Amino acid sequence: MSLADKKGVDLSSLNGDVSIEKIKQAGFDFAMLRCGYGSDYEVQDDTQFENNVRKCEAAGVPWGAYLYSYALSTEDAKSEVRHVLRMLKGKRPTLPVAIDMEDADGYKARNGNPSNATLVAICKTFLSEIKKAGYYPMLYSALSWLNGKLNDPSLLDNYDIWVAQWN
Repeated sequence: MSLADKKGVDLSSLNGDVSIEKIKQAGFDFAMLRCGYGSDYEVQDDTQFENNVRKCEAAGVPWGAYLYSYALSTEDAKSEVRHVLRMLKGKRPTLPVAIDMEDADGYKARNGNPSNATLVAICKTFLSEIKKAGYYPMLYSALSWLNGKLNDPSLLDNYDIWVAQWN
């Protein structure tokens, strides 16, 4: 499914208990669902993920998943992959599984701000492991991060990218 001319919605527990039917009626063609954030701890699961998956499938809305990354190392990235794979057990997203690499809440900055090379390595570790698990991997990041911190052809030329650009 090419998403180039499609309209999608990004959903997480931050949106609460949403009506996928209303989203579909509003003209949205697909959903990207946050399954959680950070390492493989149940407390970091997105509390609406199961509900959103069930509703998307009932409404016939294609969905993919993403995890907001708190990884500071490739070992952290491997734990985040385990988190995603646990959340996807028994489910088959029809769209990509993405790593959301940014620092919206300043966690990375407060914890030593990994180098650009480390951030790229984290993304490559996550994405390659997701691919090995049989899912379609994708990188999600802000345009400023893609142009600055993640600007490495070995990453950007090998994976599809979901660009966050609000203006």
